[in-house]
Amino acid sequence: MRTNGMERACIDGEASPPPVLKDALRLVARAEQFSSGLSLKLQRKGYSRAEIRFAVDALGEAGMLDDLRYARLWLASRVKRKADSPRELLYALCGKGISRDTAVTALKETLTTDAQLALLRRFVEKNGPGEPANDKAVRKRLSFDGFSAEVLDSFFDE
Repeated sequence: MRTNGMERACIDGEASPPPVLKDALRLVARAEQFSSGLSLKLQRKGYSRAEIRFAVDALGEAGMLDDLRYARLWLASRVKRKADSPRELLYALCGKGISRDTAVTALKETLTTDAQLALLRRFVEKNGPGEPANDKAVRKRLSFDGFSAEVLDSFFDE
């Protein structure tokens, strides 16, 4: 296996970890991070792409950097504070730099039927009653916003 100088120094114990890894560890120790967010922070500190890739890969392999874990935690926090639709949550995660596949997986794991139903109630409350609850247009709009048919059925049957 080929290794670059930074990897060899860490593996052989010849030197302390490179500065990029130290800075990355400080950021991860302070708060949960995700790959592209951590990369951007390290880029702002002046590190090269190779150095950043090394740090991101090393922390990922060590289990200290996990985009799916970050997305789940972010969603859990956001759902408690806001009344966003699943669609808005997906766009927010993708806008942060989380891949669409990872964001969709996190949404499916985090937004159980009960959690989605509670979110829907808050979403409707926040956005006003609008048209009558049995109106097909309202149901279609909520479906477009990412609420599942099962959740909409439960909501409209209440």
